[in-house]
Amino acid sequence: MPGGGPGYSGRGMVDNVRAFVSWWVLCAALWLLLVDRTATDELLVGAGVALAAAGAATAVRRQRIGVGRPRPSWVGSALVRQSVGLLADLWPLARTLVLRGILRRPAPGGGDGLSLVPYARVTDDPGDLAHRALTETLGSLAPNTIVVAIDRDRRLLVAHQLELTDDVAAQASPLPEDLA
Repeated sequence: MPGGGPGYSGRGMVDNVRAFVSWWVLCAALWLLLVDRTATDELLVGAGVALAAAGAATAVRRQRIGVGRPRPSWVGSALVRQSVGLLADLWPLARTLVLRGILRRPAPGGGDGLSLVPYARVTDDPGDLAHRALTETLGSLAPNTIVVAIDRDRRLLVAHQLELTDDVAAQASPLPEDLA
């Protein structure tokens, strides 16, 4: 399509083809690694599966808002803190599963477990994109807390906890909020 829409300029098309071929090669190599057979039927199936996976990956790639740029200091401290939370949350999780799942007792406090936490990193800046992605991933790492969404319009993080804690913000938003 001459002069086509977004993503179809000469440079954009080359980038899309390059991304598709790269994904296809990676997916085909992963198939070979996992299947560990070079029979013709396996190679054909693997090529087809890699083709579908590469198409899906490039379609998702075209939808991205931007490329995030996380700061290394974010990941180190938050990953250590959330890894400790993996172990620390096991007892409250087991207690909640027994009380609510087996004994069918209502949640203490009668709440639904949803909490709203102020969240400022809502722009399309690469640092903010990375901050949101890491907040949703690391904030959901420990079993008691799941980051449900980040409401960019209201500048809020929505988190769900099986057993409510005193500091939901520390569990759900483990990265520093520094805007510098």
